[in-house]
Amino acid sequence: MKITTQISRVFVGILFIISGLIKANDTLGFSYKLIEYFELFGWDVLIPLAVPAAMAICIFEIISGVALLLGIYVTLNAWLLLILIAFFTWLTGYSAITHKVTDCGCFGDALKLTPLQSFLKDVVLFILIVLIVIGKKNIQPLFNKVINHIGLFVAFLVTLFFTLYTYMFLPVKDFLPYKIGNNIKELTTVPENAPKDIIEMLFIYEKDGKTFEFTAAGLPNDIENYNYIDRKDKLIQEGYRAPIHDFKLFDSSDVELTEQFFSDTGYKLVLVQTKLNEELRQLVSPINALYDFMKESKTGSFWALTASSKDDIKAYTTELNNHYTFYNMDAIPLKSMVRSNPGLILFKNNVVVKKWGAFNLPDPTILKKYTH
Repeated sequence: MKITTQISRVFVGILFIISGLIKANDTLGFSYKLIEYFELFGWDVLIPLAVPAAMAICIFEIISGVALLLGIYVTLNAWLLLILIAFFTWLTGYSAITHKVTDCGCFGDALKLTPLQSFLKDVVLFILIVLIVIGKKNIQPLFNKVINHIGLFVAFLVTLFFTLYTYMFLPVKDFLPYKIGNNIKELTTVPENAPKDIIEMLFIYEKDGKTFEFTAAGLPNDIENYNYIDRKDKLIQEGYRAPIHDFKLFDSSDVELTEQFFSDTGYKLVLVQTKLNEELRQLVSPINALYDFMKESKTGSFWALTASSKDDIKAYTTELNNHYTFYNMDAIPLKSMVRSNPGLILFKNNVVVKKWGAFNLPDPTILKKYTH
């Protein structure tokens, strides 16, 4: 039992540290996943707490993992981990059954797991943590009391700093398709010979109060005795999906300008402001200065993208007198483009050159260094 407990302790500790660090690298992205769960279960009251909750979970996972490896606070830590993993196992199990949340966000965008894989991973962790709880008396402190507590405190400070830093100044490691160096137009292209979706057509009929689904080849001989209800398409096998498949922007008249955006092969400074009502209003003036610089110096074009409604755009523009025009895009790609609201992306010939978050927006002098 002693060896089993030690193996479980090391495995769980390392896994929690890795999982926590990956999520702490992108706490805003992890908060989006929490919001999906909040909305799924009708916990809308928790949505404003998504970001601090994401930070707290990341910090807890890392510190719990470090405490396990150091062998301190074993009883408290083991029970807290057991409660946490039991809750996550229930969540991922629900997702595996319903498929209402397709990615738990356990390892951020670094490693995508299917709902079933996430559930099985949590089941294994649950078993290992149960073994830790049972054999906790076999876990002894790795160093003396002073060194162990200094190590845990330093780990807490480093984790807290890292979590706040990545939230304020964007992820240290970008795992998304819009990372620096990527050509986003190329990533929207589907190869000619790429596998396509395999879809089966199902016909829905009713007979004697019961509902039946038939394929075109499987219609019963006495189909005339059934009442036709509806037809639906069932995805049998998903085909190739371009890494970026939802990049579409529209003007105020709902005219699509995606190709116009891609055809602009010079410098493009893109303002990403997913929701206007969440914007730090004191940033309007410096963003106006960047727009004026791009326009007056003829350095390149300026595109402002938002998922807000036309009424919200009009009210925002009237109130704050921003110099630029907003174009509409779905919130999902906007959240993937830059983990900040607002955020800036500099493109050259559709290649991402630089990204800035709300806490470190450049001034025209800094922007000039990247465009000349």
